[in-house]
Amino acid sequence: TNANGCESPRAVIVVTVTALPAAPAVATPVTYCLNETAAPLTATGTNLLWYTVATGGTGSATAPTPSTASLGNTSYWVSQTVGGCESPRAVIVVTVTALPAAPTVTTPVTYCQNETATPLTATGTNLLWYTVATGGTGSATAPTPSTSSLGNTSYWVSQTNANGCESPRAVIVVSVTALPAAPTVTTPVTYCLNETATPLTATGTNLLWYTIATGGTGSATAPTPSTAALGNT
Repeated sequence: TNANGCESPRAVIVVTVTALPAAPAVATPVTYCLNETAAPLTATGTNLLWYTVATGGTGSATAPTPSTASLGNTSYWVSQTVGGCESPRAVIVVTVTALPAAPTVTTPVTYCQNETATPLTATGTNLLWYTVATGGTGSATAPTPSTSSLGNTSYWVSQTNANGCESPRAVIVVSVTALPAAPTVTTPVTYCLNETATPLTATGTNLLWYTIATGGTGSATAPTPSTAALGNT
């Protein structure tokens, strides 16, 4: 309308109300083990904005990396913006679960030098065996210690629970000890034919007696030689 009271033709203003885009697509929950290294959260959408609250707050274009230092659940929200319209927020729940306890082991495991060893054992689930206290790559196959050298060797073992969380490692010390010296004996022992013999003697501890040089089964009872035949036995 001008100063003379004359009204102009009308101009048209079209107001267009467009639908909000859908919330971004997310995978939830995201599960981590305690103190596991986390990666930035992800979502499928356009011009994502990340929030630590369900409503309000200021969105960040940088995806957050969750903390795994504490057990429990933490929620994060993310929206997408299409055509200048921001979508509803999708929630991602990050769950941090506890580590299982270390496996139960018996230690030390003691062998004599050159004794035949058996694979190490531990009580746990999905065991992984290591030759180092930290790092390295675990093996599902229990190691069989070498007994060729004297001294102590350490092995480590962990277990993994149903959530895929690996426990601290338990250590097993394998100790290989030296063989004692052979017993002290007096040889030869001489008898006359058909003379009454006495049990053989030797100086040592926990003696075992054999009739062969290697193998066989030792007896804690000293043998009494036969003198019925001539020759050496």
